[in-house]
Amino acid sequence: MSCPRAFLLSAAAGAGLFSACTSLTARSPEAADQHPHPAGVAQIRWRTELHAHGLFEATPEECASGVLVGGQLVIGSRAAAIVSVSTDRGQIQWATTASGGVDSQARFDPAHNQVYVGVDDGTLYAVEPAAGKVRWTYRAKGAIERAPEVRGDAVYVATAADRVIALDAATGKWRWQYERETPEGFTIHGYAGPKALGDSLLVGFSDGYLVSLNGASGEVVWARSLAAVSDQFVDVDSTPTIAGSIIYASSYSGGLYALAAKDGAVQWRVPIEGVSAVRLAGERLYFAAPRQGLHAADLDGHVVWRQGLTQAGDLTTPMVVGPYLVFSGSRAGLFIVDRDDGRLLEIFNPGGGVCAAPTLDASGTRLYVLSNGGSLYALDLG
Repeated sequence: MSCPRAFLLSAAAGAGLFSACTSLTARSPEAADQHPHPAGVAQIRWRTELHAHGLFEATPEECASGVLVGGQLVIGSRAAAIVSVSTDRGQIQWATTASGGVDSQARFDPAHNQVYVGVDDGTLYAVEPAAGKVRWTYRAKGAIERAPEVRGDAVYVATAADRVIALDAATGKWRWQYERETPEGFTIHGYAGPKALGDSLLVGFSDGYLVSLNGASGEVVWARSLAAVSDQFVDVDSTPTIAGSIIYASSYSGGLYALAAKDGAVQWRVPIEGVSAVRLAGERLYFAAPRQGLHAADLDGHVVWRQGLTQAGDLTTPMVVGPYLVFSGSRAGLFIVDRDDGRLLEIFNPGGGVCAAPTLDASGTRLYVLSNGGSLYALDLG
């Protein structure tokens, strides 16, 4: 594949998207000299078009993320297709027609050698990765956009209709489901994915509750409201992060919470509106919020630094890649920042922004990301 023009902006060129908050930035004046980075962090390796959007199509978005299986990336698109792309040169190896557009995160199940891909019409596909053969499908109520969770012989899928369903991984047969009533009025777009914790399953809902369910039966173990003092936009839309006996979860209005895994008791809260899912690395928690930008906090919930973002759009959960944090902005592109202090290092802007979260290979040196324009890029990190 030939490479397109490099839409890679330097930190200076992209500085208009960042606004530093010095009162919350904990670093010495010499910090910039202590963490040198190479000029040009990312290099475009190849580009493959997955969905040719119409010339006059207004603000297209492609929010699907792929999963790596051997030397291929399996990913869907809004072209109503699931495709396999070779990771070395970007060649399409097979394409399977889906029942609707795909905005979901794919998940590989090595025990059953199949990839799960959710579709906007509520269909979950189990696809054999070698040739793209559909092994089974299950039709649920509500769009499927989050990656399913796999534990043993069960696959758990959450939908936009405030429902979580347990299926048999081998056959796709229904085992149990749990749902909560969606609040009247407006809710925030998006929802939480399921997260396994031992024999339990953690799921967030738009009524502001984080619920622990028995993974075998679907019975409630405990339920905790993260709505704080608000009665609007209380959605728990981020998939929880687990570290030992602590759960990190968030609600749109309540902010970031640390909860005891055994009973959901609140340990502390950081009241930042719109916190995304948290990424844990070492002694730091990294997360983004649409109005207040990118944050790093310690494990006691104290914000270490913050970098404001303007005009970036919806933000994906920061991904830790060596010394970098990488995340997408739906209107601005893919951001690469210094994880120590939040300095902007580079923006990959293919035009039209990047709604999708990137996929990182096992070596930690290559990213795959689908642009809103429908092109899949492989980016090598220097």
